[in-house]
Amino acid sequence: MLKRLLSVTVVAWLIVLSGCAQADSFPDFTKLVDKVQPSVVSVKIEVKRWGRVVGRGGGSGFIVDESGYILTNHHVIDGAETPVVKLYNGREFDAKVVGSDANTDVALLKIDAGDLELEALEIGTTKDLKVGQWVLAFGAPFNLEHTVTAGIVSAKGRGEVGSQYVPFIQTDVAINRGNSGGPLINLDGEVVGINSMIFNPMISSGLSFSIPIDLADNVRQQLLKDGKVNRGFLGVTFGPIDQDKADAFGLDDVGGALVTRVLEDMAADKAGIKVGDVVIAVDGKRVRKAQDLPFYIGQMPAGEEVELTIVRNGDKETIEVTLSDANGQFTASSDTGKEELGIAVTALTPDLKEATGIERGVIIRDVERDSPAARAGLRQGDIIQKLHRTVITTPEDFQQAVASLPEKGKVAVLIVRQGVGSDFLVIELK
Repeated sequence: MLKRLLSVTVVAWLIVLSGCAQADSFPDFTKLVDKVQPSVVSVKIEVKRWGRVVGRGGGSGFIVDESGYILTNHHVIDGAETPVVKLYNGREFDAKVVGSDANTDVALLKIDAGDLELEALEIGTTKDLKVGQWVLAFGAPFNLEHTVTAGIVSAKGRGEVGSQYVPFIQTDVAINRGNSGGPLINLDGEVVGINSMIFNPMISSGLSFSIPIDLADNVRQQLLKDGKVNRGFLGVTFGPIDQDKADAFGLDDVGGALVTRVLEDMAADKAGIKVGDVVIAVDGKRVRKAQDLPFYIGQMPAGEEVELTIVRNGDKETIEVTLSDANGQFTASSDTGKEELGIAVTALTPDLKEATGIERGVIIRDVERDSPAARAGLRQGDIIQKLHRTVITTPEDFQQAVASLPEKGKVAVLIVRQGVGSDFLVIELK
């Protein structure tokens, strides 16, 4: 009996000790939360169309400078005349939009808090961020302010899930509507990302995506300096490399971006880039995945010279390219004086087709504020498949459709929106 009792006691203590060991293996986030929360803000907006309020929305943000600069998402403040920023202590201030970049979904706001002392978060880097590392998301999901959730980094460099210029950080942190614009924090209390989107807009599904802070801070500096982003443009369409293509094109590794089209009179065309070239490095940085190419190029200004390492006919070559200006490429305006729609579109790359399951159409990469397209409800990331009477497969189809639009009246546009499906929206031309 005594042996049995001792045995049970030993087992019980082993269970207790095991539980303690497991508890000790999880970090205590309480001090980190206390440090970060005062720098996290809520952003509220009223969207005005035709001189009246047609909707309310908002999200989150965070202070990056004690003088009142705040980072958030472009889509959080898009369409707002004067965003309102609410601080951790409950004080509210009207904010000025210093600048906003739809392509990276980054916006910079500025508030004048008077003598109130603001606490800025420390900007980190994603270069040392590891898959499996703990991270925390701060924000106001469903307007529930001061919410914190935790998880791990699931993957890095997810360029195929959204904008071609953003290699998203994927996490399993619970993020919902209202978290957009809030900071993703590492265990050192540094910002490593801006929480931007989830796959299913209706519910958190363990697939959350954040903009790398290195990219966001680059955009912030440009917005602070010029109020806009000066983004270089190569002028090619491209696709991924699999094992069969690597063998066929004489590559040593499965990686790079396969050039499938060269736009006439743009940077690549002028430098001699050809269809069938495989770009394997940009200024010495390896292009591991096709999505790396627009990411690298998009961080460089127009007019800058870049060195591309390519493989052509099995031979490695180096080509110097002077980048064109990305602004205005495929902008939806007609040559016949018809009113501009106010959107910029680009082709569906093979990666986007695979990610979305959609084979035809063009994807909206920018929507001008208070434009006819914005008033109709079109958004960045929408895929246009039909405009007026024209079926849209390529950007050229889109330009032709715009050129054939009536001077005035209402035209229907068929879009596909992630998480929503297909729908017709109506654009009013005045």
